[in-house]
Amino acid sequence: MEIAVAGSRKLIPMLYKEGLFDGVISMGGVQNTFVAVSGMKELPIGVPKVMLSTVASGNRVFDTIVGTSDIVVIPSIADLAGVNTITKSVISSAASCVIGMVEHAGRTLTKSDHVIVGTTLMGITNDGVCSAINHLVSLGVETIGFHSTGTGGKAMEELVAKGTINAVMDLTIHEITSEYFGGGFSYSPYSRLGNLCKSGIPLLVSPGGLDFVDFPLNNMPKDIDKRKYIAHNNELAHIKILKHEAIDVAKITAERLNLSVNEVTLLIPTNGFRKNTRPGEALYDREVDDAIIDTLLKYITNPNVKIKYVDCNLNEKEFGIAAANEMFEILKRFNMIP
Repeated sequence: MEIAVAGSRKLIPMLYKEGLFDGVISMGGVQNTFVAVSGMKELPIGVPKVMLSTVASGNRVFDTIVGTSDIVVIPSIADLAGVNTITKSVISSAASCVIGMVEHAGRTLTKSDHVIVGTTLMGITNDGVCSAINHLVSLGVETIGFHSTGTGGKAMEELVAKGTINAVMDLTIHEITSEYFGGGFSYSPYSRLGNLCKSGIPLLVSPGGLDFVDFPLNNMPKDIDKRKYIAHNNELAHIKILKHEAIDVAKITAERLNLSVNEVTLLIPTNGFRKNTRPGEALYDREVDDAIIDTLLKYITNPNVKIKYVDCNLNEKEFGIAAANEMFEILKRFNMIP
């Protein structure tokens, strides 16, 4: 299996570069799925990729199948052990899917010839970040949002490395908190932010979502009685972290900001890092928020990191506009805006 996976990773992108195919379709169970998608993940975004799989249903983690790629995964319903009424139908649908993608799409992402800003958001920072996106777009700067739930930030950073995105407004770095806890809905083993700081691209960072962790309601921390939390939906809780955890998370963030090889702006909202954290709201905890701010100030030692404040909550329109204006000025200083 290891040899098959390695071969898939090598051969599929090699054959694509040689112009020998326009799309990929595969089918199978667990082993065939992982062999096929290992090669699909090596292809650029935009190349049609369809995986008909027996594991595309039930209580499955799709990160291992899709990763940060744009693979279309179709449940096979029945086992693909032979041709029958069900497999004929699902194979026909999968084949039609890849044919339609090849004929009507299939345009791959390439390095941009204009400024593209990547930004990060979640539902709990949506209003503030969307205001930032809308304001930057009104200033003529294309801006793309990525969901900070384990793969979004990673996907954005990979696109930076490939040159598709050439500036970042990283307003929701919640994955760092999940990384610290080693679990939760937004957990990914990927180390966030450090590579961005080392890339030298125009970068604005804010501590959006750094103050909470998200766990399933049926798998809450053992000390949940000591914590403030709210139900995000009928399966997931958003839990305010404790002061000592806030200090640890902020230290990690400071360490990664200290890797900056070029100018980076840290924009700190002084009235909460997400929704529901204003005075009187369910996740308000001034001690935790102040611990994050104070720790960042104490442990950021790299002079490339410039710290600025906005006197509002990160999820407010005013913060978004302030962030967009700051990003626009950064792009000017990098000579990326006339």
